[in-house]
Amino acid sequence: MAREAGMEVERYDALDSSSEDGSSLDEPSWISWFCLLRHHELFCEVDPAYIQDRFNLNGLKEEIGPLYGEAMAMILGTAPTERQLADPSQRIHKVLNTARVLYGLIHARYILTAQGLQDMKAKYHAREFGQCPRTFCHKHPLLPVGLGDQYSPVSDNPVQRFCQLCEEVYEAETGNTYIDGAFFGTTFPHLFTQSFPDTAPAKNSFKYVPRLFGFKLHASASARAPSPVEWPKRQKNDPDSEFDSPG
Repeated sequence: MAREAGMEVERYDALDSSSEDGSSLDEPSWISWFCLLRHHELFCEVDPAYIQDRFNLNGLKEEIGPLYGEAMAMILGTAPTERQLADPSQRIHKVLNTARVLYGLIHARYILTAQGLQDMKAKYHAREFGQCPRTFCHKHPLLPVGLGDQYSPVSDNPVQRFCQLCEEVYEAETGNTYIDGAFFGTTFPHLFTQSFPDTAPAKNSFKYVPRLFGFKLHASASARAPSPVEWPKRQKNDPDSEFDSPG
């Protein structure tokens, strides 16, 4: 939890935005601030109107617990100030961690909506989710995915990345490993591909073929080799060879 709280404190300097007349707004929203934190590029900004609709929050109050109200107020409010974040003893850090979990669970629902899918599509085309490390996928853009839909307080369900081309799952970047997979869920990348057929690549037929001096290995050669034969162990004080035997 201490590591997660430390991650939350990091923020970008360029958070100020300007209004039409050129004047700076007083404070950025908490949602904008959260999504601009380091390693939070996987998240999109959930529309506040979606969060304010109680129908979309069914069951979350019971899952989050007693700090639900304060966490919700924080999410719909402004970003915390540097003075508030500087004091680790303040209650704000407990509320901040609860807000992180609540926002993540709301986020998992939002990205399955029409607007949420569009928001994630823009990030997909910008390759903000990373690229497939497999050579024959030629850096195809990835999609975030969870291996479970239930939030894990012990962080045993970190977010993963799914490749539409090879249909394999890869570990997220080092900085993203503390982000729970439940914040994206098991459905998102597959619903995304069905919703946007133009992002579905043609199946990749390229496969690495092992060779010896240019010749393909026979199928039997790729099978697990038998264990090497062990020579009998030499007894203590036995000569190393017949030449070491006493004359």
